[in-house]
Amino acid sequence: MTVTGHGVNRARVAEIGTREEEEYRRRTPRSAELFERARQSMPLGVASSFQAYDPYPLFMTDARGSRISDADGNEYIDFDMAFGVLAAGHSHPILAEALQYRVANGTCYTFPVEDGVALVEEIKARFGADLVRFSNSGTEATMDAIRVARGYTGREKIIKFEGGYHGHHDDVLVSIQPPRDRMGPEDAPNTVPLSAGIPASRLTEMVIAPFNRADMLEHILARHRDQVAAIIVEPVQFNIGVVPPLPGFLERVRELATENGIVLIFDEVKTGVVLAWGGAYEYFGVQPDLFCLAKSIGGGIPIGAFGGHREVMLAIEGGDPNAPAPIASFDRSEMTSTIAYVPNRVAHLGTFNGNPLSMTAGLVTLTQILTKDVYPRLHAMADALTAGCQAVLDEFELPGYAINVGPKGCVMFTPGRVTNYRDFIGLDAELWTASFFYLANRGILLPPGPDDQWTLSVQHTGAEVDRYIAVFREFAAELTA
Repeated sequence: MTVTGHGVNRARVAEIGTREEEEYRRRTPRSAELFERARQSMPLGVASSFQAYDPYPLFMTDARGSRISDADGNEYIDFDMAFGVLAAGHSHPILAEALQYRVANGTCYTFPVEDGVALVEEIKARFGADLVRFSNSGTEATMDAIRVARGYTGREKIIKFEGGYHGHHDDVLVSIQPPRDRMGPEDAPNTVPLSAGIPASRLTEMVIAPFNRADMLEHILARHRDQVAAIIVEPVQFNIGVVPPLPGFLERVRELATENGIVLIFDEVKTGVVLAWGGAYEYFGVQPDLFCLAKSIGGGIPIGAFGGHREVMLAIEGGDPNAPAPIASFDRSEMTSTIAYVPNRVAHLGTFNGNPLSMTAGLVTLTQILTKDVYPRLHAMADALTAGCQAVLDEFELPGYAINVGPKGCVMFTPGRVTNYRDFIGLDAELWTASFFYLANRGILLPPGPDDQWTLSVQHTGAEVDRYIAVFREFAAELTA
């Protein structure tokens, strides 16, 4: 990977950006109409603030395989894949058939189903886990894992890394992309809330550390000795493009967590079953105490999961009943409700947890679609896309570099290599915006933000990768004409 270019013609970037946005508006009048209608009923006109971007988002109608179509009938090769949800691709035929049967035979029972047991067994095998529980999203998975860590350790503080995203619950909605003037020093970053509505008391429980700086993490831990319940980390930071761990970083975080009696949580919502069959655990060879999953494990159906070591997960039962000194009041024979009060028990609840629709989707996706044999091809396609984009950057001397970790990657329009959030804030957003509209107008759809990355699915083809590279080269050629 090399970083190329020393600058671009700003007037040319602005000219192309303006022209391509106008073309975007011309091609998508129905999306514009639907957006104006939605604005009357939803804040920002969208169901999630992540979906909002200027001038308006595309409204989609249908998708198959690697293709998606908008309300105006424009078809795109989808490299967004629902923010990485769809490593299986859109409406995979095997999954579609299985879900037809499931919908016809009930989608929510409250009672457990056999598919859930089989899915847990598959997840355990992939991630070296002892016990697993289900939720309904990545946000729920990280929220539940943090609660379990606090219950298990009896401590309250949580360390997260600056620039990391772990869902939208209050604990972790901090220091995601803080303004430069509010970040504080790198060795003691401020805890900066992303949102209004987060109580100040929650901010005192969150401690921020710089990603890829194990030395600084060690000093931060020393300042909060015996207070930290968990360290939560994306093994690859995917909220700021693609920022992999430096050699030895995850290993040192593992050591520090063990030395300090801290639960290490890997947020594998984006990495799990995408980077490899066993996610980041397999890819990097570092095992956390707990891991969180969502997105691609459901093939497009909402699902979440978390799991890990038996002794930690048994906090949900109130502790290990086979331990030498079990909790005296934990008498199963007297229990009349699964939510009866038990000292030290961690609550994990949810009506839709383990629902039949999600269980079937997860089981089919993991055992029949995202099988071990698909990953070499996924990696090869991703490596080819990255190499092709890098060749374009080199040829036209554009500032930035192309990078991927497994099937997820992007072009980072930055003046240097990004190793943590403080490097990422140098990203050339104007150049990225021009490229987004240029590619979209030619049928290449990327995530709508410079802080996200493309995801390749098992239904993408080499020809589609070649098309992406060709259109990107046309963009670079126009920039430098």
